Amino acid sequence: MPAKPTKAKSTNKQRHTQAVIIIHGMGEQRPMDTLRSFVDAVLPDPKEGEEKFFSRPDSLSESLELRILQNRIQPRTRFFEYYWQDKVTGSSFSHIIEWLSALLLRHPTNVPKRLIPIWVVSWLLIAITFIAGISGFLVRLDTATAKSSSFIISLISFGALSLFQWFVLRFVGDVARYLNPSPENIKLRHDIRTDGIKLLKKLHEDGVYERIIIVGHSLGSFVAYDILKHVWEEYNKIYTKPVTSQQDALKNLEKVGEDLRNGIPGTTLQDYMNAQMALWKELRGLGNPWLVTDFITIGSPLAHASLVLAKNMDELRMRQRQRELPTTPPDAEIERTKAARRCYSYQVWDGYGAKKNIKLRAVHSAGAFAVTRWTNIYFSGDLAGGPITDFGPGIRNTLVDSGNAFIDRTLFAHTSYWSKHLMRVKAKNNAVTELTKILDLKNPSYFA
Repeated sequence: MPAKPTKAKSTNKQRHTQAVIIIHGMGEQRPMDTLRSFVDAVLPDPKEGEEKFFSRPDSLSESLELRILQNRIQPRTRFFEYYWQDKVTGSSFSHIIEWLSALLLRHPTNVPKRLIPIWVVSWLLIAITFIAGISGFLVRLDTATAKSSSFIISLISFGALSLFQWFVLRFVGDVARYLNPSPENIKLRHDIRTDGIKLLKKLHEDGVYERIIIVGHSLGSFVAYDILKHVWEEYNKIYTKPVTSQQDALKNLEKVGEDLRNGIPGTTLQDYMNAQMALWKELRGLGNPWLVTDFITIGSPLAHASLVLAKNMDELRMRQRQRELPTTPPDAEIERTKAARRCYSYQVWDGYGAKKNIKLRAVHSAGAFAVTRWTNIYFSGDLAGGPITDFGPGIRNTLVDSGNAFIDRTLFAHTSYWSKHLMRVKAKNNAVTELTKILDLKNPSYFA
């Protein structure tokens, strides 16, 4: 429950506090590197001689390596990093081969179209490597081997292979371990999710924060998605201030969500996102503890969900219908009435106890995105990311620009979303500018 707003001694204005959780991606990340660069990009430049932000002790993360970064103006924004890299240890090629084999040994029709070129090239490289290996085995080297071209080629190949091994273990190992639920990866996945859940719950229970934003970059977007859905499953049916309510915002969200899903003319994504915010405020008024208004994915492999989360699209859809993987709008329940109304809620408060006139409905356990807006940011050249379309039409996909065609269309895009050089680049959809708009840190409507 949020604490009652305090009053400033001199101005008598209310103080409000919001939290932003940044979850880093793959690749041997160091504590605070992601957080510092992110905050430096999204906060405005300070007056001359002042610092852009303060660094505060972080008592919620249970790590002495982490700090909270806080802005200097109202509303107060405290930025947290959920650091999970230290939990990924002992990655080996066996982990990577097991995961990659599951991705490559599938029919081309079960590979997302955007990744077909990579899938084909991967098989070509495997074939070339196999042929080269057999050929090298059959070649007999004479006494002049050290001076022969075959030796030089072998030396270059060994160097290239060593570099490739370093790259794969450093960057792909994290992905292979987290996304593959094999027995030896279960504890790792559990530890990463559990500590993230603890942090999000502590922010809810702290009594200071009135709004939370979760930002996940790259593999961190999977971690964020898992954390968010698990905490919602604990909070979705809590009403600490039950009052008689028609729950108009819930009814409107269900109607707008189904109209959007069915492509009814006149219904827009913005209508749905406005309805999400109205429902969030309605639930808060009824005492629901949920504080997360926005989920932001950046360069997210969730764009390839049918490849990395399921064997094919049919299995992904099945898991979504079974409410294992939340969508936006949420999966609809067909209410058994004459009108057969499609809704995302069920009745949990049916006039029991002293307050017999109260009947309240709760959004179901896979309905986190009924009240939390999902925005996805991507560069056109970021093959790890892209538009997320497999989780419903309620996601705002935002294509961004770096002002540099080389970055936009190459692998460098994946690590450039809040790069410092973009902060002053004049591009149509500047990545940092768009990210700042989506965070919407100065909007007072969240605290009304």
